[in-house]
Parts: sequence; structure tokens; C-alpha cells
Amino acid sequence: MSRPDERPDERPVPRLIDLVRAAEERGGRHVVVYCAGLETLAGLEPYRVVDLDGDLTGAPPAGEDAAEVVVLARTPTDIRRAATVQALLPAASRVIVAVAETPPWYTAPVLSPTPAHRWRALTELRVYRPGASTWVVDARFTKPVPAGRTVAATARAFAGYRLDAVAAPVAALAGPGAAHWRPGDPNAAPADVSGPVPDRFGARGGDVVLRTTDQDAEPWEGEEVPVERPLAELVSWERLGRPGGDEILRTGLADLSDPRAVPPVDDRSVNPTGFVTVPALGMADLSLDTGRWAVACEDRTLTRFAASGCVTDVDVSRIRQVRGVRVDWGRSHTGPVAALRVVTGLAAAGVPLLSEAVPAWAGALGPELIRLITSVGEDDLGDDLVREEYSVRLRREALRTHGVRTRWEQLGAPSAPAPLTSVLLATRRPEMVGFALEQVGRQRGAELEVILALHGVPAGHPEVAAALASFERPVTVFEAEGRTVFGEVLNEAAARASGSYLLKMDDDDWYGPDFLSDLLLAHSYSGAEVVGTVPEFVYLASIGVTVHREQITEQITNFIAGGTIFAERSAFEAVGGFRPLPGTVDAQFQHAVQAAGGQIYRTHGLGYILRRGNVAGHTWREPIGTFLRRNKRQWRGFRPNALMELPGEAP
Repeated sequence: MSRPDERPDERPVPRLIDLVRAAEERGGRHVVVYCAGLETLAGLEPYRVVDLDGDLTGAPPAGEDAAEVVVLARTPTDIRRAATVQALLPAASRVIVAVAETPPWYTAPVLSPTPAHRWRALTELRVYRPGASTWVVDARFTKPVPAGRTVAATARAFAGYRLDAVAAPVAALAGPGAAHWRPGDPNAAPADVSGPVPDRFGARGGDVVLRTTDQDAEPWEGEEVPVERPLAELVSWERLGRPGGDEILRTGLADLSDPRAVPPVDDRSVNPTGFVTVPALGMADLSLDTGRWAVACEDRTLTRFAASGCVTDVDVSRIRQVRGVRVDWGRSHTGPVAALRVVTGLAAAGVPLLSEAVPAWAGALGPELIRLITSVGEDDLGDDLVREEYSVRLRREALRTHGVRTRWEQLGAPSAPAPLTSVLLATRRPEMVGFALEQVGRQRGAELEVILALHGVPAGHPEVAAALASFERPVTVFEAEGRTVFGEVLNEAAARASGSYLLKMDDDDWYGPDFLSDLLLAHSYSGAEVVGTVPEFVYLASIGVTVHREQITEQITNFIAGGTIFAERSAFEAVGGFRPLPGTVDAQFQHAVQAAGGQIYRTHGLGYILRRGNVAGHTWREPIGTFLRRNKRQWRGFRPNALMELPGEAP
């Protein structure tokens, strides 16, 4: 097995050290260096380095100016934590942000300056890649400007300028490592470990205060009552193993049966993006490797996790090709909280995990996640489809239980209201209305309404009336003239919708009961304006065959199936909706979104089955032979996958 101390990711790469050395030569003592995610500072000893994940007592005050500020991060996940505490960085006339390693699907972090936040002082901006996966942002200004603004802009650039959905409440953070609880939130208000939270624009600095603390922490000086979370060192195996260590668990500060004891997964950074449906490697092991948990496969260490247990996007990228990961729950990690963080992070990324049993101290995973991890064996993961079905179930549970928004709601923040999705359902076939409404009615875990556009069909048709009488969800019905083109019919339906999101569904396709909730989840972690899937499963009704097509999912893309288009209402209106054409409206809409600068994300395809009958009955008129090529599998008859929760017979 390769030794972690031989891996370049376990120390600052030489290029980062060269950046610091050059800055020191230019600015001398007026250069301040910060790091995030760099646990080994070999080569940086001669320089003053402030660890943004550590104790910031004694760090340069934010009110002071520096000639240059250099921020070094291991991965994009780490730079997101640096962005959370960006208000602590001083002002400087030159700011350099370097990220040592990025996953292959990341694009260049090209900043998008705005007239606000003193970007008018920018005179030069250079974004370059000195190594295969290292990116550097070098910004120069005519006068000192807050260096944290450049750090936050770099984090946003890596994320494709998606808005993070953690704006409310405003979080005040105090104590070492507190940014782990609120990653990627430049609006957070850092505070001294003993308080109070500094005021902001004449108002209190934060709505909820979270403080990482020890048993004998200093009293809090502010009027707020902080949410106390344990320091990582407090719940290390070494500390818990000392005499009286069990008192720590009895105080309630570190109740390991409660998910609130564990920092959340940074779900905008660690998520199913990049999932590999046909892995090239076999089973791997999550076990001890020189004091840390590491994933090893075939006598090779693929990644070694931080002492904090924080899983990064780079960690996930390195193990995407493994079929599954066996979890060794022995006391092989730095502590139980760190171990729980690794497992929840990998589960949120959809990495198939398995374990014969989960120890009693790991109750913070939650009962359903524990059940899932212990419900599969290696033989199950040998089948690619079964493996992906399991991965989807695992990621759903981990993201919904351990994501950032959920964790803050568990800590007392107000719950966000469930968004309303308006389902746009247009049909010319009265005989299909009942089937289509049945598919909508199966949806769970989401609020929805239906806008039923009867295209040349009277609302009083007996089959339509019977279908509507048995449908229990909110529905708006309108009649569109038969000569109205399809794109215009959809726009008329959208004009009657009241939801924040629009979902176009077809009248003859099958949809799993979690289809809509999975789209909402993918929208949350991807940040894309439009989300959908591809026709991965197709039932060829004319010959009675189900095919499983080879597709790449969980990625930013330029194509999704028309019957799965899920769009933010604002994005739909920004491009003018669907073109008033009789066909190709789906492709036209997707092209318009991308031309306007929007992104389309393709999630997994296990919740949707396309029905292909007579070509004349479809606006998308691909011949049947198209669906018989590039198939992973095909079966005689109707063969839904397990996530569809359908009987094995087509109606």
C-alpha cells in the first residue's frame, strides 16, 4: 500500500510554496498567508501562516492593511470554508487565491467583478493553472480592498455562480473550525470565541450564534444564547479515553446519538455529481492508514481524509471508480465525530457503503442511514443497476438528513416553506388523461399543482371528467384550440401556473414516486436553473421490449428529456418560455437557457421510463432503432427498475 506521506496532496505542493515565496520577496513582512485544508505546512515554516480552520486568536485584525494576502486551499471544498470567514481577512492591494487540486469536472474559476464591493479598484485579474489540477487567481487593485471579497468570488466562480441556499438565518460563528458548520456562506458573521457578535449596518450581526467550544469554555459575553457545538479535539478518541472522558458524552454537548453533534455535509460541494454507473475498480476499504481513515483499493491508497473528517470534492473524485466501500468501524479514526463526518459525506456523494453492523456510538447517522448501510452485501453491488439503485437511496437519505440547510433547521433555524411545483401537462389524447394524472398523483415528498392543457379535447369528455373526479391534487384545466401549436399551448399552461418551479411531464411516460422530489434535490445540490434526466429506460411498446440505455448522468449537460424538464420560474420567463412551434420545443428551450448563460443538470435516470409507441404519436420522432443501440441491457416485456415501484406489467 502506498504511504500517505508520499502523496503530494498531503503537503503544500511546491507551486503554492513558490507563490508565498514570491509574495514575501515583493511585500516582505506586509504579506499575510492564510490556509484552509492544509494540515501539513511542510515548506511553509519560514512564513507566518494563519490556519482558517484553527484558532484565529492573534490573527491580523481585519481592519489592518497588508501589501498582499495569499490564501492557499487544498480543494474547492476548502476554499468554500475560507469564504465563510472572509470578513476576517485584512485589506490588500494584491490578493492571491490558490487551490491545489480540483476535480476534473471543474472549470476555471473566472471571477465576475461587479461595480459593488470596490471592484472598481481592480486593475489586473489573472486566472491561470500552473499544474494539472491547480488553479490560481491573482487580483491587483489600485488601493487596498477587503481580501475576503476575492476569496468569496473565487468560491462562487468554482461553483458556477450558483446562489447558495443558506442565506437565512444570518449565522454568527465563533470558535476554531466553526466554518465547518456553515460552508460556502460569505454572509456569515465571524465573532470572537467569547463574543459578542459585532453589529452589522446598525443591526445585530447574526440571527443564530454557533460556537465551537470545550468543556471549560469562557462565558459568552453577548446577549444571544449561542448553540454550543463541541470542538473536534473534545471528542477525539484520545480525549474520550482519558479518565472521566465519558463525562463529555453525558453533558449533552456531544450527544453522538443526535445528528446535531456532527457538522453538516457541504452538499453544494460534496454530492452525486460525477457518479460512475459502471466502475472500473472493485471493492475498496475504509480503514486505518497512519492514524487517519483512508480508502484503499487493490493495495493502493486512493484518498486519505482530514483529521476533522471533512470529505472534499477531491476525495470523492478519487474514489468514483470503486464499486463500493466496506466500512471498518474499529477505533481507527481521530474520533467518532470525524468518523461520522466521513460516512455521511461519502453517503451524500452516493458512494455505495456497506457494513455488517454499525456501532452504538454512531447513532447520529440516523436510523434510516444505518439501516441502508447494513442492508446490502458485496454480491448486491456486483450488479450495476442494483448498485445505482442503492446509491440513489443512500444519497437521498444523507443529503436530506445531513445537508447544510437541514442541519441548521435541526439547530433551531426556521424551516423553509416547501416550494410549489406546477406540473405542465398537455395532451391531445383523452384516453391518456387518467394515466397521466395517476403518474402525477404518485409523487411524494413535494408540493405540486397540475395545469392540464386539453389540446383540442373538450373538458367534458367522459374519460377526462372521470380522471379529474378521482384526482386529489390541485388542478387547473383549460382547453386549447386544436390548431394552436404545441409550444404556445405549453406557454398558456405556464401562464396559469403559480409555482416557483415548472415541470413538464408527458402524458404517456412512467414516473417513479420520488421523481419530483429527486429533481428538487438535484436542483438544490447542483444549483442549475434547469434539471432533468435522459431517457435511460425506454419501453418499446410496439415490440414489447424494455431497454436500459447507456447514459452518463449526474453532470452539467446540454440535453435532458422533454418529459422531465424542471425549471426555475425565473429562468423560464428569462428566455421567454417555449418557442411557438409545433415540435422541437424541448430542444429549443434548452438551447435558449444555455445561450442565456444558464446551466442544465442531468440527474439519475432511475425515476423515469419513456414509452415509445407509434412514431406518429410523438413530437420527438426518433425511429425505434435509435433505442436499440448503445444499450446496457434489454428485457422482453415491461421491466421497471426498483425505484419506479411499479408492477412488472405495462398498462
